[in-house]
Amino acid sequence: MTETVNVINLKDLKFRSPRPGFKSVTLYDENTPTKYFLSGMYAIESGGKLDAHYHDCEELQHVIQGYGVLLDSEGKEYQLSPGSTFYCHSGQKGSHEIKNASDLPFMCLYVYYAPEGKRVSTTRLNP
Repeated sequence: MTETVNVINLKDLKFRSPRPGFKSVTLYDENTPTKYFLSGMYAIESGGKLDAHYHDCEELQHVIQGYGVLLDSEGKEYQLSPGSTFYCHSGQKGSHEIKNASDLPFMCLYVYYAPEGKRVSTTRLNP
């Protein structure tokens, strides 16, 4: 019998820190029971930012904690707070940068369409 529901508890997962002030964890990918998406969470420390980048697929993010500023590909700013959800197109027109604008860590849940849960391509605009 296959599982119809899969539950992950965040306390059982280990965040990785690829650079100072930023950490992330994958929730669902090709190693978990998903066929069509990749999801995870990230946190940006106070005063930090996620540099401008885009992906080769659409992306959906939901703010869990903190306050931030989203900068889109045209330079327009959007204020983000807990409960905000935002969508980014695939490719360069969906490029985005996120700055933490609070004293708390800024935390988001992200979801990508990713056949077989495989990693998506990320292109940084200012490496």
